[in-house]
Amino acid sequence: MRKINFKSKKLWIFVVIVIGVIISFFTFSDEEQIKYETVKAERGDLIQTVDATGKVESANELSLHFETLGKIESIRCEVGDNVKAGQWLANLSLAELNAVVTQAQSSLNQKLAGATLEQINVSEKQIEAAKLALSQAETNLENVRTLAENTLNSKYINALNVLEDTYIKMYNAYTVVDDIKSEHFTSNDQEGLTVRNNQEYQIKRPKDEFKLLIDKAKETKNRDDIDLAISSSISSLNKILEGLTVIRDICEEVTYRNKVSAAQKSSLDAQKTSISAAQITLSSLENEISLLKIQNNNNIHSAISAVDSARASLELQYANYDSLVAKPRDVDISYYEAALSQAIAARNKAIIFAPIDGVITKINKKEGELISVNEVMIEMLSPNYEINVDVPETDITKISVGDEAEITLSALGKDTKFKGVVLRIDPASTDVQGVVYYKVRVGINDEKADLLKPGMSADILIKTDERKDVIFVPSRTILTNNGTNQKYVRVLVDGNIEERTVELGLKADNSMIEIISGLEEGEEVILRTIY
Repeated sequence: MRKINFKSKKLWIFVVIVIGVIISFFTFSDEEQIKYETVKAERGDLIQTVDATGKVESANELSLHFETLGKIESIRCEVGDNVKAGQWLANLSLAELNAVVTQAQSSLNQKLAGATLEQINVSEKQIEAAKLALSQAETNLENVRTLAENTLNSKYINALNVLEDTYIKMYNAYTVVDDIKSEHFTSNDQEGLTVRNNQEYQIKRPKDEFKLLIDKAKETKNRDDIDLAISSSISSLNKILEGLTVIRDICEEVTYRNKVSAAQKSSLDAQKTSISAAQITLSSLENEISLLKIQNNNNIHSAISAVDSARASLELQYANYDSLVAKPRDVDISYYEAALSQAIAARNKAIIFAPIDGVITKINKKEGELISVNEVMIEMLSPNYEINVDVPETDITKISVGDEAEITLSALGKDTKFKGVVLRIDPASTDVQGVVYYKVRVGINDEKADLLKPGMSADILIKTDERKDVIFVPSRTILTNNGTNQKYVRVLVDGNIEERTVELGLKADNSMIEIISGLEEGEEVILRTIY
């Protein structure tokens, strides 16, 4: 009797338990380990700034430039005039720029106001017209299908008559051959055997096989059966014509030339002509049916395309109507507001405003003259202070003349702030240790200016752009699709991850970025995965 090794059995049980524990650990660990750090999409105001440092300088002479080239249209000041900050001093031709601003403002106003009653009425009429066009296209499709069916049916009915006539011609040919055979080719000589074989295999059998096909086609009226009968008839006629030709040639051989009468020979010739004519008729009929099917299919497909096009047009008109009567979306309003801001900014580049209070000391150009960006248009004397700062090329495109600035001084502490404005952006660059910088002049126009002293170190924060009441998220939540270069975020919805394509707007301070479309306020966006 075999003994059980209890120690070995206990060891295997222990191993199985350990493996089970390990599998369970990793299974539950995988489920519990993956976590996500998320942030909610917020709605609020964003601001974009550029910071720089410099020293306070006395601002005696101030040179004013246009930010774009063009023809001077108007000069609104004279030498010696005392001007206030923000006063309009001169401008280039503004007709086209004003038109762009007007159009942008009109588009924004229209989007805010919604559709007019006239626009809604026009849209409703377009819907009715599209409905009528669809109805007409559908009716036309029915008519085209009916016509196609009727013409093809008529062609097949005619085909049955042609097939019946073809069989009669086959039968007549067989009868003529049978009469000649019975009278002249009953002997077992070579000619007699040949005539009888041709009558049986080249004429009678093809005729009888064709008779079966045509009888079935006449009974079923099925188009496939008729097509088969037509194609088979052409093959049968070929065989019969070959048989008639062989028999006719034998009738001219020496032994039978004078035995077979001229009338019988003429009758054979007439049957050959009849069979040849039947071949031509059947081939033409087969081609006509094939072409008619192609033509009908083309006509039906064209009519279907017309219906599809009319239906798509109607759906488009419905979509246009829904868009007209719907309340404007925040993303649309933001788009039109941004377009208006861009149009105004472009126009302001063709206008010189007094950046600070001062006295006009020199006007270098006259109305009607051309001027470039680098040329000084107006010089003024200011009792105020200014700060020259170096701005790297990565930030210079964000800054425009007239941008507001907030200034703090190390000597006075961060709680004491001064108002400033960008006066000038030098178009020439400076290379400092491989980094490209541009000189930006910031004027100080503040009631507390008497606290300033030349040489004081200053920190400047230039406000370059802002957005009101927009949705935003941290910029590090934004990912890029390597294939399409589209921007997207990962949104956590009920524990599942959704990848959302987003349209980005302003890159603001604190590493925040505006989301124009793709996210709603309060949605959870994944910052990172925690393992």
